[in-house]
Amino acid sequence: MSETTQKICPRCKVELELCRKSYAMGSSMFEERIHADIYVCPQCGHVELFAARPEMEACPKCGTVHPVGQKCAICALGTVLDGKYGR
Repeated sequence: MSETTQKICPRCKVELELCRKSYAMGSSMFEERIHADIYVCPQCGHVELFAARPEMEACPKCGTVHPVGQKCAICALGTVLDGKYGR
């Protein structure tokens, strides 16, 4: 299914609206999280999730690949374990 294909509410048969693109699902401790585009029906509020393919970038510090605009989970975990993240 291409991104230009209309998403239709299975209940109301009206076009769903994109609510959030490439939402990261799962723990930030995992290197590879699931990303979903979240669509909502403007008529009944039904929510549908579709697999997203986020743009990726390499962390300049460790080289781990992660979605653009998100912090590197590996570097964040290293900071926590080194005690540099305040309690």
